[in-house]
Amino acid sequence: MAITFSGLSSGIDSSSLISQLVAAEKQPEQPLMAQQSNLASQKQIVNLLSSAMSDFGTFADSMSLTSGTQFRTSSTSDSHVNVAVSGDASASTHAVRVDQLARAQVVSSKTFPADVAGMLGTGGVTFQTGTGVSTSVSWGATDTLESIASKINGTNAGVAASVLFDGSSYRLMVNASKTGTTNAATFTDNGDSLGLGDAANVKVPPMDAKVTIDGVQVTRPTNVIDDALTGVTITAMSAQGATEADTQVAVTLDTAAAAAKLNTFVTSFNNIMGKLNTQLTYTGTRAGADTLFADSDLEGLQNRMTSMVSQSFGGMTLDGLGLSIDKTGILSLDSSKLTAALGKDPDTLAKLFVKGGFSSALRSLDNSYTEAGDGIFANKTKGMTDRTASIQKQIDSYDANATALQTRLQAQFTALEATMSAFQAQSSSITALLKSA
Repeated sequence: MAITFSGLSSGIDSSSLISQLVAAEKQPEQPLMAQQSNLASQKQIVNLLSSAMSDFGTFADSMSLTSGTQFRTSSTSDSHVNVAVSGDASASTHAVRVDQLARAQVVSSKTFPADVAGMLGTGGVTFQTGTGVSTSVSWGATDTLESIASKINGTNAGVAASVLFDGSSYRLMVNASKTGTTNAATFTDNGDSLGLGDAANVKVPPMDAKVTIDGVQVTRPTNVIDDALTGVTITAMSAQGATEADTQVAVTLDTAAAAAKLNTFVTSFNNIMGKLNTQLTYTGTRAGADTLFADSDLEGLQNRMTSMVSQSFGGMTLDGLGLSIDKTGILSLDSSKLTAALGKDPDTLAKLFVKGGFSSALRSLDNSYTEAGDGIFANKTKGMTDRTASIQKQIDSYDANATALQTRLQAQFTALEATMSAFQAQSSSITALLKSA
């Protein structure tokens, strides 16, 4: 175990002196650590900008297809139909009449006084649904209606079976899983049968939906018709009575949705420009080393964004949609101008963003800065990380030198104290001998 002294013999406060000398050795670390702190702050600024740019790119992607730039809404005059529309729908009005709802087939077995084992002998049934695949189920004398229903359901063949008790007798009910005549099941009884193949046991015949659209009757196996009118999904809810008027379906331009979409762009754009302005605008006070004031990459982004929103794309500008930019680079949207522009041409957004290439320009700008590995921000972040690591090596070197100095000084002062202590002991012995002589 090492023994150290702290001025016991020499009168020197060696611990304090060593601490001061070691601290002096580590003094060059302070500006290096300050540099690291500044780099960390700058890196955070880049990360925030990169995140904001990613949101910018997400918006660009959402406007890259025509369907994403055409905003439609719909309304109906009554509850006989529900309507949903996408951007592909044309603004128009349609007369829709539900003549018949689609229904799923329901077939019953013959009746039984009780649902017990042994009510049937050995038999089976083969059935085929709209899938075109034949499926067979067999049973024996120990089966009940419940067990037969379980066997049918276990086939997952387009039908669902259950047991119905009407108050006096039991029967097996088999429902087609889908509506329409093409999805109905045909049954062939084998052996001791349940009577599912008996036409008289079809309790609910399958039916297709019949909907008249603008005077043309459309037939589908389901009540949801999404392929008759482009971009329009019609769901038949109930059939019209003979004296009821047709349902009027209106597909109109959704200017509120279009404005909300462009406001998303405005918010994203202004988020980036606000962060750039914070870093690049001179306020009369010298910017700190922890900022990116006068950074060429940030200035380049600021200039590109300002220039881009002022350019023409496909012969159109953002100003034509009610978007304007002020002297600080901040965008704003005049909704009334947007509504007027869309009223003149519902495809205005598509012509600017898709056909004119504005969406592609936005995505290209985003990629140049945020692309992993090769993007400007990625390279900038890597440079900061590398500089931080290089500085840390210098700090580690100073730490190692300071530790070595501390070890060396402790050993030297310990040896000095030991020597001084020995001299004092010898002096005391000599003094004692002289006094006794």
